[in-house]
Amino acid sequence: MSPISRAASARPARRARTALLVLAAFVGGLVFARPLSAGRFNPYQKLNVFTKVLSYIETHYVEDLSETELMYGAARGLTDVLDPHSRFMDPDEYGRLKKETEGNEEIEGIGIDVEKRKNRFVIISPIEGSPAAKAGIEPGDVIKRVDGVEISTLEFDEAVARMQGPGGSEVTLVIERRGRDMSFRIRRAKYEVKAVEGRLLDEGVAYVKLRVFAAGVDTALEKLLDQLTAKSPGKSLRGVVLDLRRNPGGLLDQGIRVADLFIAEGLIVKTVGKGGHVMDEAKAHSRGTWSGFPMIVLVDGATASAAEIVAGALQDHNRAVVLGTQTFGKGSVQTVIDLDGCGSKPCGLKLTVARYYTPNGRSIQGQGITPNVVVDATAPPSDAADADMPRERDLHKRLKNEQGDKAISARRLDDYQLQMALDYLHSWSVFSQQIGRK
Repeated sequence: MSPISRAASARPARRARTALLVLAAFVGGLVFARPLSAGRFNPYQKLNVFTKVLSYIETHYVEDLSETELMYGAARGLTDVLDPHSRFMDPDEYGRLKKETEGNEEIEGIGIDVEKRKNRFVIISPIEGSPAAKAGIEPGDVIKRVDGVEISTLEFDEAVARMQGPGGSEVTLVIERRGRDMSFRIRRAKYEVKAVEGRLLDEGVAYVKLRVFAAGVDTALEKLLDQLTAKSPGKSLRGVVLDLRRNPGGLLDQGIRVADLFIAEGLIVKTVGKGGHVMDEAKAHSRGTWSGFPMIVLVDGATASAAEIVAGALQDHNRAVVLGTQTFGKGSVQTVIDLDGCGSKPCGLKLTVARYYTPNGRSIQGQGITPNVVVDATAPPSDAADADMPRERDLHKRLKNEQGDKAISARRLDDYQLQMALDYLHSWSVFSQQIGRK
């Protein structure tokens, strides 16, 4: 197998953006950009009905409502007719989002990524190491009640606010899982979110876990790969397992940069906006590319957005084998816009502005990435008959091995999908050696 190679020169600098997507803001594929143009739409032609409704409510509604409440409600109503990733955020919610996008590694709360689909609050993924993950919350769980309150009719920010609270306090979630209601009492606490972690497995195979595509993930990943390479036999890697399971996405540019680390040339992702307008075609750079070793990307049903961009690009370029289960299928990009007129603090608008396509032109919206090798999270039942079958070593008066009896042990990882990835990389190495001898 050829040794790992990597160009010494640095890849072109790109403008950094910050976002750490945890707690309750599922914003994978997020772009913080300059303010968008409001377009040529003339609102005054369409506001006649709106102003009449507003006037009737202010004049005749049985209870008093502030202008702010009416304004926020109207803005939410506008985004309610859009896709589930677009929404209006009042100053409090927008402030929480911006705080979460500062890249801090220590967060306080229960730790879930959640999204509203019509009247259902669906958990995309619990954050690894968070109170929710430790309590047993799983991707795909549907939150029905928070502390006894039915939340299906609540606005997104109101439901999220009920789940938030100071560290040490508790919240009870009733969730629906595969048609069955389950109750979880979770104590809110601070937890650490490490976007990038890794270690060496046996025989120079690097295992890298990316939990979220926050600011600086590409730099942290390069640093980790340098460290693992230095510890590997012969100072080279024989394979890399990139774990994107339960990764809800994050910053679009970070997904592009991570893919660029392993792809030397060609398209990484294309984003297409309103009316089929191509907004961007991100392409790989040969400088700084990590090559010379096989890769396997682990995915599951909670692998979403920017994580799917990486998996799709590596798969289309035949740079990696994708192993696991079908991914989430979020093929859209959002931008966040500051809105003034909300008092001393701005409101925010998170708006879906584009769809993205993999290098081969695939849209994964609602479909996801299909793995090259489909492997469930848990191992199939073992064959008890084979396990109990006697071997030569069990026979009475058998011949001794003249080289000495050695303990037979096949150390297996508890993580079945990771073990399968390691097995595939070992097979890859064996086949490469055989081909090299011919």
